[in-house]
Amino acid sequence: MSGPLPSRLVLLSELEKCALGEKVRFLGCVDEYVVKSATLCLKHPYPGPSPPKIARVNIDHVLESVKSCEIDVGSWLNVIGYVEARMSHGVGVQAVTVWSAGNVDLDMYQRAVDVRKAARQ
Repeated sequence: MSGPLPSRLVLLSELEKCALGEKVRFLGCVDEYVVKSATLCLKHPYPGPSPPKIARVNIDHVLESVKSCEIDVGSWLNVIGYVEARMSHGVGVQAVTVWSAGNVDLDMYQRAVDVRKAARQ
């Protein structure tokens, strides 16, 4: 029996290294929502002092299930989607699901992702 391919957990800052078409899961903070294109601009200023990377997440396919509070600036979201494009100002992702991260402990999340990544190497 086969099913959908699993997503790969990555940091938002690693999206630009992912292959086009790759299914990913990541965390980001809403910086902007563009209603006309149903696109969320997400940031996550980790791992360093450089300007944070940007994910431009199209939520057109999941718009009916997204709560209005989840698109508020400052909301932290979990996203599963497909890397669609590399842009001069970020990476484009087509969301297949989006849900609130709630009051996520960012330090713990970042450490957990780093540990998981190290275990795969």
